[in-house]
This record gives sequence, structure tokens and C-alpha cells, in this order.
Amino acid sequence: MSNSKKKLILIVSVVVITIACIIYWIYTRNLVTTDDAQVDSHIYYLSPKVGGLIKYVYVDNFFHVKKGELLVKIDPIDYENQLKSLMHQYNATLDTINSLKQESLSIQKSSTGQIGSLEENIKASLAQLESYKVNLHKARLDLKRYENLYNQKVVSANELEIENQKYHAALSAYEAQQRNIQSLQSQISGLSSYTYQVAKIKEQIKSYENQLKSLKNQINIAQNNLKHTNIIAPVDGIVTQKNIEVGQYVQPGQTLLMVVPLKPAWINANFKETQIHRIKIGDKATVTIDAYPGVEFKGYVKDIDAGTGDRFSLLPPQNASGNYIKIVQRVPVRIELYPYDYKKYPLRVGLNCEVTVHVKH
Repeated sequence: MSNSKKKLILIVSVVVITIACIIYWIYTRNLVTTDDAQVDSHIYYLSPKVGGLIKYVYVDNFFHVKKGELLVKIDPIDYENQLKSLMHQYNATLDTINSLKQESLSIQKSSTGQIGSLEENIKASLAQLESYKVNLHKARLDLKRYENLYNQKVVSANELEIENQKYHAALSAYEAQQRNIQSLQSQISGLSSYTYQVAKIKEQIKSYENQLKSLKNQINIAQNNLKHTNIIAPVDGIVTQKNIEVGQYVQPGQTLLMVVPLKPAWINANFKETQIHRIKIGDKATVTIDAYPGVEFKGYVKDIDAGTGDRFSLLPPQNASGNYIKIVQRVPVRIELYPYDYKKYPLRVGLNCEVTVHVKH
């Protein structure tokens, strides 16, 4: 091959490579890519709010469950007995309150009726007393007149004695009526004890009503405790990390199992700190997942974390020592996916991804 041909091939190769590089640069200049990315989702840790023995376990690891499905049941017998006891106390207290109210009402009706009757009697007695007073006044005047006539020898001693008897009879009737009225008034005064009884009963009722409120609160707590013996699936998902068996005693707050939903899922992509300045919230993104080669998922940048992954690790690095090696840090970026066929492509937590963000100038 002549030198001229070799030279031509070299020039053409350089031109082709240059054009290819320019095309690649044009195509990729607005792309920021990382393969340090994983699928993430909400993970629901299921813990009981009450303690007790596990009576039934209806699921195992890898089971698909529906929201509201019963997963685990704690033996409810102790909580049922507690609720029954509180309900019995509540009903007994309620019966006592009703009984006291009836007693108070009966006393009030009885005392009101008696007072009304006594007042009517006093009214009638006062009217009769006025009549007796008129008779007594007349008898006193007649007696005085007969005494003058007797002194004048006009009437006999027998007639004077008769008038004297009439006067004392009228006086006795008047005084008896006065005593009767005083007796009736004393009876009305005596009925004030009923008012005291009613007041004491009302105090008892108030005390029992306070007990009733306390019992009602305890019943609500007992009902909730009984309800919490059922461990329910919070979402549709897959059971994982089950670590309980029938007969095991569990404590409140102890993790029994986890439920991981297959939707919605998102991508946590860790971009280099040298790339992060180009990424903005809202930028479009393309995601490929190793588990589904050839399938592209579309999404957008939802959020950018406040710091690097190392800073929020369990043991954040301390660079105060003398030996320091600079390492490129990575910042987590959340990629929200647009709707996809999650039944055909279930995104399981932890799957590796490659994320490309289409940045803007």
C-alpha cells in the first residue's frame, strides 16, 4: 500500500473518530448517569400495641397479602375478661345512679305533696281560727255583760255560770286551733330534712357519675387493647422478615414481621458530588433495572438529599486525623417513576439500577 493511501486512511479514521466523538458529546452533554442506584419503597414494620401469647400466625415469608388481611392474632382471653369486668362495673354503677335518681325524685314528689297538703291545712285552719276568734270575742263580751247584769241582780248565778262556760269553751277552741296551726307549721319545718336527703343523694349521684366517666375511658382503652390483638396488613404487599411462631410471647413494640408493598416504588440514585450541581428537581430521568434488561422506566427528579450518604451513616467519617485521603462523595437523589405496569414489572426493594438524568443548561 502506498504512503498516500495510508495517509488518506489515517485522515479518514481521524475524521470519523472526531465526528463520532462530537456526536457522542452532543448526545451525552445533557446526560448525567450513575449505576449506584437501587429500588426503594416504604417498608412497614408490624409491631403489637399489646403483649401476649401468639395464638395464630396466618402468613409466612413471601406471602402476598391484601390491605386489612389478618396476619397474626394474639390470645385475646385476658383482654376479653378485662373488658367484661369493666362492662359489669359500668352497668352496676349505671344501675346505682338510676336507682338514686328514682329515690331523689320520689323524695321530692313526696315532700312536695306533703308540704302542699300541710299548707292547705294551715290555710283552712287559719280561716277557722279567725272564726274561733270572733266567737271568743263575742263570748267575752257576753260574759262581761252577764257579770254586770248579775251585779245588778238582773240575772241569776246559774245564767252567769252558763255564759262563763260558753266563754271558756270558746277560749279552749281558739287555743286548740292555735296549737293545731303550730303543729302543722312544725311539720313543714320538719320536711326540710327531705331537702338535706335530696342534696346528699345528688352528691352521691355526682360521685358515681365521675366513676362512670372513668369506667367509660377504661372501657375504651380495653376495647382498643382487644382490637389490637389482631395484627392487620396495612397495605397490599409481600411478607418478609417474619420472626414469630405460635406460642411465643411478644411485647408491645416488638417487630413481628414486615410488609413491603410492590407499589409505589421509587429509585434512590447516588450521584457524585461533581455531578450534583447539574441536577435540578423536576429534571426528567430514564431508569434501567438489571432485573429487567431492555426495559426503560421513565421518571423525574423528586428530591435531592440534604447531605452525602456517608454523613448520615451510622458512623460518619471524621477527617480530623493527619492521614486523609480525599474520596469523591455521593449525594442521594430520589427519582419518582411515572406510572408503569407494576404487575408485569414488580420493583422489589434493593434491585440495582442505572439512572440517567436529562439535565438542562
